[in-house]
Amino acid sequence: MIPKTTHRERMAENLAVFDFALTKEEMAAISQLDEAPADFIYDPDHIQQTVAGFVKNWSK
Repeated sequence: MIPKTTHRERMAENLAVFDFALTKEEMAAISQLDEAPADFIYDPDHIQQTVAGFVKNWSK
């Protein structure tokens, strides 16, 4: 999402979102999120069946 404003104060607030730093531990934790487990298999059919089952149970 791209913030939209014409007010200088809000522009400054929107840009302040980048005013932080991550620790080495936080960076390491984030880098772990990019790695799929060794036994991960992308199976579109399985995903479709799982979602269909969820929708069926949810709509009851």
